[in-house]
Amino acid sequence: MEPHDAASLGLEESSRRSALGREAERVAVAPSLEDLFAPDPPNAATEPRRKRRRIWPWIMLVILLVLLGVAALAVYFGLQFLDEARVARSALERAKFGMTTLSAQLTTADEAQLQATAAQVTADVAEAAEITEGPLWDVAARVPFVGHNVDAVQRVTRAVDVLVARALPPGLTFMANADFTKITVEGGGINLEPFKQVQGSVPEIAAAFAEAKEIIDPIDPATLLPEVGEPLGEILDVIDQAAPAMATADKYLPTLLDMAGAAGTKTYMLIFQNNAESRATGGNPAASMVITVTDGKVAYVDQAAVEDFIQAGKSEIVHVDLPDETTGIYLPTLERHSQDFNFTPDFPTTAALFQSLWASTTGTTIDGVISIDPVVLSQLLAVAGPVTLSTGEQLTADNAVQLLLSDVYKRFPLDGAASDAFFADAAKRVFDHLTTSSWDPMKMLDALEASAEQQRVYLSFSDPAAQALATEFDVDGALAPDTSAQTQLGIYLNDSAVSKLEYYLANSLTATCDPAARTITTSMSLQSSVTPDVGGYYTLGLRNGSFGLPGNTMMLDVLFFAPPGAQIVSTDPATGEVAQWERSGVEKGNTAVSKTIFLAPGETRTVSYTVALPQGALGPLNLRYTPTAAATPVTIDASCDQLFPPADN
Repeated sequence: MEPHDAASLGLEESSRRSALGREAERVAVAPSLEDLFAPDPPNAATEPRRKRRRIWPWIMLVILLVLLGVAALAVYFGLQFLDEARVARSALERAKFGMTTLSAQLTTADEAQLQATAAQVTADVAEAAEITEGPLWDVAARVPFVGHNVDAVQRVTRAVDVLVARALPPGLTFMANADFTKITVEGGGINLEPFKQVQGSVPEIAAAFAEAKEIIDPIDPATLLPEVGEPLGEILDVIDQAAPAMATADKYLPTLLDMAGAAGTKTYMLIFQNNAESRATGGNPAASMVITVTDGKVAYVDQAAVEDFIQAGKSEIVHVDLPDETTGIYLPTLERHSQDFNFTPDFPTTAALFQSLWASTTGTTIDGVISIDPVVLSQLLAVAGPVTLSTGEQLTADNAVQLLLSDVYKRFPLDGAASDAFFADAAKRVFDHLTTSSWDPMKMLDALEASAEQQRVYLSFSDPAAQALATEFDVDGALAPDTSAQTQLGIYLNDSAVSKLEYYLANSLTATCDPAARTITTSMSLQSSVTPDVGGYYTLGLRNGSFGLPGNTMMLDVLFFAPPGAQIVSTDPATGEVAQWERSGVEKGNTAVSKTIFLAPGETRTVSYTVALPQGALGPLNLRYTPTAAATPVTIDASCDQLFPPADN
């Protein structure tokens, strides 16, 4: 102890005291825990001091005992947690088996059995949910490294509990009433009664899925242990996919019922695009028909072929007055000839032209225009089975495209009206077959979805709610008004030879990007498989001779479209083959240029253009193209990932 310390304690000791003496004094002066809490002895000045006990070993013993107790509690609670986990898992497994049983009972059991099974499933899930919401689970969810796995189990169990409690009862009602084996009605059409009956249940089911999705959204599957992530992954996927689907059903089921004539008759025009003579959205729409739908029942009204409009004196008349900056992109027949109404890639414009033409010809209005092509017909026949034509031959999924786009012109080489009539008859008979026969509705939906993904199905409606539905499902075929929801670019083809040669055309699309320059280059490879034996008056190009070309050379107007706010930097070819057909303009804010190219038999050629994109955030990239008789592969290079966010699936 230093001198100033001694002075402060009021002690007068000799500085020569031995080290042993100083240590003894230090022990004597420093108070122990006993000294602090025990009373002074009667004569503290004269009595000898008691020998003080060493208490530190006892303190260490107490700490050790406490630690052992904590460890014991941890083991106990850990075992308790594992036991609860086993019970919860068992309850969920019983519930899963119950759901499988429910699925089977929907077609084989009575209502009492359904309700009993549903009640047991509800009880099992509720038991699991109650366990996983317990205090041990809350504590475990906060443990570093593994806690988020426990939290994921809690969230998924809670979400399943919500679905079983809120969505299962109305869902059973839905499935019990929606007998999809009886979806068609006698005479042609769709039975709307099951959909009307379940309409009131859809909002509750949709709300349950929305709540379940909100519960699981914080889960990051990539961070979960495989033992946790794998069993939970299937449930997460189901909720992620079903929640938006149910929200869409809730939003649009009333609209779908109205479109199907639940509240009154609807009239629609079906146009059939002939891919053998290219147009921007498919092909020459020479054949079409008009139908009505009343409370789901479909009735045929009339054919609407090009010749009918010509005979009615409605050809060569401008039916919709389009802006000069738009008509400048196309040949001047866009507004006057129905077979050229789809020179434009904007399907709402095509639909408006057909609606105006029909009203002018018949004095009646139509509520919407629906467009498909022979490839769509083949995909529908793959589900519904073959149909017998008026000629006695069968139209099947395997022969539909070749028969309708090639063989018919060999059969009627000099009679365009006869080939159009054959096409129209085939379309009507396929339509009658689809509306009167039995088929798997889910497979039919898959076929239509595949056709839509290949850009072969387009719909346009006068009713804003119906049009919003077409937009929601990306089958409106509209030019995008900006780049917020999507960044839309497209290369489209219009036949300028007046031929049916494009049956032999194959195309593919690629896109590469320069993120630093903020540009995208889109290319289309065009390949002609025309052989020397291909011929016929309506197959070969009627205009070719005026340009010194063989009749079997394709003449294609290639349209390059850039989205609003973007600029076309360059095109390849820089100049087309026909100087007087160099065209440019703006359609609904989309800048476009047209270049005419010649494609000889057996030739492969690539056309491309580069676009400088607008500043700011961009929506997902959407590449559009003209579908041909064959599928169009689309490849987007990884260099575009930096410019465009991924599209929602």
